[in-house]
Amino acid sequence: MGAKVDQLMFMHRKTRKELGEVLGVTGASVSNKVYGNSKWSVEELFATADFFGLEVADLLPRRVDTPVENEESPSEEGDSKKMVAGAGFEPTTSGL
Repeated sequence: MGAKVDQLMFMHRKTRKELGEVLGVTGASVSNKVYGNSKWSVEELFATADFFGLEVADLLPRRVDTPVENEESPSEEGDSKKMVAGAGFEPTTSGL
């Protein structure tokens, strides 16, 4: 949700301070919410939606279900291209 709010602030040319004034918090607190370091309250969700003239549902992330062509487990002969890692899986990087 933070990425959506950040995008909206950019598009509407609004600052974290301006959103913070609406929410009754500091601009730094808005930054913490945008970056996922603190949680949004229900009241803050509604106030943020009103601030941007949106419905609350427009701020929330949406799950995208993609149909799977073949639900069988991949064979060892190269069907691994059809496999997709679940959310939260990150590729490892050596040397960093």
